Amino acid sequence: MNYYHICTEGSKDSIIFRDDEDYIAAMNYIAISCVERPMNLLAFSVMSNHLHFILQSDYMTAKKFIAIVKRRCSLRLGKRYGEKCVFSTKRHPNSIIEISNNEYLKSSIAYVLRNPLKHIGSFIWAYPWSSLEAYFNGKIYSESRLTDNSKRKNSRILHSHFEASKTSLTMNYSGYIPPKEFVDFKQVESIFKTPRAMLYSLNKDKDTEFEISMSSRKYVVSDSEILKKLPNILQNNFGVASIDLLQIEQRLSLVEILRKSFNSSTKQIARILRIRPEIL
Repeated sequence: MNYYHICTEGSKDSIIFRDDEDYIAAMNYIAISCVERPMNLLAFSVMSNHLHFILQSDYMTAKKFIAIVKRRCSLRLGKRYGEKCVFSTKRHPNSIIEISNNEYLKSSIAYVLRNPLKHIGSFIWAYPWSSLEAYFNGKIYSESRLTDNSKRKNSRILHSHFEASKTSLTMNYSGYIPPKEFVDFKQVESIFKTPRAMLYSLNKDKDTEFEISMSSRKYVVSDSEILKKLPNILQNNFGVASIDLLQIEQRLSLVEILRKSFNSSTKQIARILRIRPEIL
C-alpha cells in the first residue's frame, strides 16, 4: 500500500460546512467511511469549504474513500439546505497525490494538520475538526458506545445506515466519533518518534499569511462564526433577514462591514456571500 494526500478543491463562492452540526456530521462520515475500508487514515482536517486527508492504501481504495465521504456529506447537506450538488466532484474536484518518501510524508501530515491556520487565524490545538487530538497521549472523552444504541438511534446520530454493531466505536460528548478511534495514530507517532519532533514539523513552515496576521495582531474569525453572526448584522444594518433581499449598494456596504468587523479576506467574504471573488 502507498501513502496519498487527498484534497478536495475549495469552493471559492460558497461554504460547504456552515455550522457545528455540519462539521460533526462530516467527522462521523469520515469515521465510518474509514472503518468500512482496508486502509489506514493517518491525518485529516475538515475546513469550511474543503477536506484534507493523508492515508495509506491502494489508489482505488483512496479514490473510493473520498468519493463516499463527499457523497454522504452532499446528500445530507442537500437535504438540510435544499440545494443540489453541494459537494459534487464537478464543483469540487479531488486531488490524489502519491507521497514518495518519509520526509515528504512528514511534511504532508504537518501541512494537513496545520491547514486551519490559514482559515481561522487561531491555534490549531483549539481547532476541533481535525485528527490533531489523536496523537501522543491524546485522550478520548467518550459518552457511550454505538453498540449500546438501537439501529434507529445510530441512523439518526450518524445520518447513515452504517452497521455500528460490528464495531467498537464510541461517541464523545460533542456528538462525534473521536479521531483516535479510527486514525492510525500509532503509525503517525512512529513516523515523528517524539511529540517534540511533531511539534517542530507543525511549526517550521507556517504560512506567510498567518505570520502576517499574527504580527499585525489581527484575529481572523472562522467562516462558521461569521455565519452565526450574519443574521444580526443584516437585521441591525439593513433591516432584512436574508442577503438575497439586499440591493447592490447594500451588498457593497456589507462587504466593508465584514472586512472591518472580522478582518475578512476577499476569498472569505466571497465564500460567505456566495459570490465570485473577482466581483470584489
